[in-house]
Amino acid sequence: MKKKIAGLDKRLHYAAVAIGVLIFAYLIHMVVVAPQNATAAKLQKQADDTQLQIFKRKAELKAGLHPPTIETADLFRLARAMPDHQDMPGIILTLSDVARSAGIKFDEIEPVAGGVTTTGSYQTNRIHLLFNGDFYGLSDFLYRLRSLVAVRNGELQASGRLFNVDTLTFNVVANAFPRITAELFVNAYVYGSGGPAAPAAPATPGATSTTPTDTTASPTDTTSTPPAGATAAGVTP
Repeated sequence: MKKKIAGLDKRLHYAAVAIGVLIFAYLIHMVVVAPQNATAAKLQKQADDTQLQIFKRKAELKAGLHPPTIETADLFRLARAMPDHQDMPGIILTLSDVARSAGIKFDEIEPVAGGVTTTGSYQTNRIHLLFNGDFYGLSDFLYRLRSLVAVRNGELQASGRLFNVDTLTFNVVANAFPRITAELFVNAYVYGSGGPAAPAAPATPGATSTTPTDTTASPTDTTSTPPAGATAAGVTP
């Protein structure tokens, strides 16, 4: 009986020691570890807030120092739509490429003699086109030509030069619609006046304007024989 009591006392002793260790560990955790965890969480939150402020400040500085790209892009697109030089071969090539994309071909594409008009800060070059083919193909060409330059949602979009169809006339070929013949006059735009104009001679008070002619030539001069190999436009031998 005494041995049983002694064994029971030892088990109670061990249990008491274990409970005491657990209580001590709990007190240590509550007094030392838990406050440190709370402090660490608070410091981590402060660090996250500080990092967020740094990111925001960097973004503000970058936005303030970086030049806006939209203005450069607008200038580039404007120069593409209205270049500062005529480039007539480029104009004809663009019209041919747009026609090819629409599945048609013009019989004639040529600049109009004296078709350059200067208005303010821009210039227009008049182009003559002759067409013989499908009406719907010509309609597709006109749509593609107009779509080279457009403004969408207040933003300039330019994939080529700015053109304007000034005049369009067409006829149905032998009542075989959609087969038609058409004549178009298209304006190509150029920024600037194409160079300074030649200065005019100062007018003399009381003088009248005359056409430049050779006043010293006698009437017999008009029947003189032209040099060998020379021809005159519109003269029938």
